[in-house]
Amino acid sequence: MPERAGSLSPHAIFTVSDSLRYLEPQQIKMFLQSFDAWCAATDRQEYVRSRQRMRALFLLLRFTGARLGEVLALDDRTAFDFSRKTVCLGHGETERDVPLESFVSDAIQEVLESAMGCSLRGHFFHMDPGYVRRIFYARAMDCGLPKELGTPRVLRYSRALEMVRGGVPLLVVSNLLGHLSTDILNSFRNYSSDDVVSIVRKAHSEMQKKTSARNSFVGHVARVVSDGLMAEVEVVTESGMAIFSLITEESLRTLKLCIGTPVVATIKAPYVDIAQQCLNPTLERRNTFTCSVERIASTEVLSEVIGHLEDGSGVCSLVSTSMVKSLNLVSGSMVDVCFKELSVVLHSVH
Repeated sequence: MPERAGSLSPHAIFTVSDSLRYLEPQQIKMFLQSFDAWCAATDRQEYVRSRQRMRALFLLLRFTGARLGEVLALDDRTAFDFSRKTVCLGHGETERDVPLESFVSDAIQEVLESAMGCSLRGHFFHMDPGYVRRIFYARAMDCGLPKELGTPRVLRYSRALEMVRGGVPLLVVSNLLGHLSTDILNSFRNYSSDDVVSIVRKAHSEMQKKTSARNSFVGHVARVVSDGLMAEVEVVTESGMAIFSLITEESLRTLKLCIGTPVVATIKAPYVDIAQQCLNPTLERRNTFTCSVERIASTEVLSEVIGHLEDGSGVCSLVSTSMVKSLNLVSGSMVDVCFKELSVVLHSVH
């Protein structure tokens, strides 16, 4: 299911795998209202205590994205810092402090400090997971949600999606939720082909305003090879053309490049060389493309050669007039244009 937005942030334009079950904001709101109505539907003290505990557990799962087992194992005497409005979840490598929304922190503090909560301190959230799931199923069905969407796991994935939609980086989301699985991260990271086209076209328009380079190609990162100092990045354009760039490891991190990142590759005209067309189709040469010359503007020293590649992309080269003469270039000539990997500048979309 494609997610779209008017900005160029990759966190706002992504796809969610059809296999991932999650709740939309309105469905989450209905789910919470179902718990609220359930709690308000009784005044018998033993039922009130049970239902308030379950509502508090729901709030934690919904607003932290924690695993059910993590919340059921909480020691409520030490896990919460209500002055900072945080809760400490997990243990070992997955231990982390998760911020709580003010009303969630206040609601949990109130119930824990009530007479009912004081009698359960230390094991307030210690409940049978099977019982918890049955209550969740019932509350989901009460508000018209399918049973399979009324699970703690669905709440966890819904919280992850909510944060990604809000622009929180995937790495931060994974850390806050105690490390999401690779499959789930990929559900949010992968771009559909339509999304890539949409993103890079917007990026192309933006980058043309910011750079004087007329040779710009829109695409996405298809491969990255790094040696710790330099990185080779392969960019595949909309038409399937492969362009290779060599950048520093620092630039790789700064641009936040990874497989699938939409980018614009630009090459300034003086760095585009022209050579006689190679007619050997078996010879593979990087960053070398067949070009049809459209027009040539020359002075006694310098010539601007403008043409188009086989996929229709425009290309411009600034070379010496003597070279133009030596190649006998005229409008309609077929030549090869080429450029070094170090001459390719990459712009990522953020």
